[in-house]
Amino acid sequence: MLLTCRWFSNFENSRFEQCRTANGVEAVPEDGASLACLDHLCAELETRARRVAHWAHVEPVWGVFTVRLYGRVSVEPHEKRYLGDGTRTVLVEKLIEVRKR
Repeated sequence: MLLTCRWFSNFENSRFEQCRTANGVEAVPEDGASLACLDHLCAELETRARRVAHWAHVEPVWGVFTVRLYGRVSVEPHEKRYLGDGTRTVLVEKLIEVRKR
């Protein structure tokens, strides 16, 4: 499904804090969602975020981004694995757009 998500990333966390479907329905609970990606898409997300944030540091990009993607949200919640983790997972199947917020 087509999703528009708010992605938060810093030196220790990377999660979707909000995701909405094309018709505006909230697809991720308030505590957010972990990311999972097909193939190389997590690396592509990082690359695009670096580009729009003008990020030249070695560490992962920091910031808040708007990401449009095709993907799926897990139906069953999982236990949080670390501080800042969400209880759902969004599987990124195709990236459409990454913008800095």
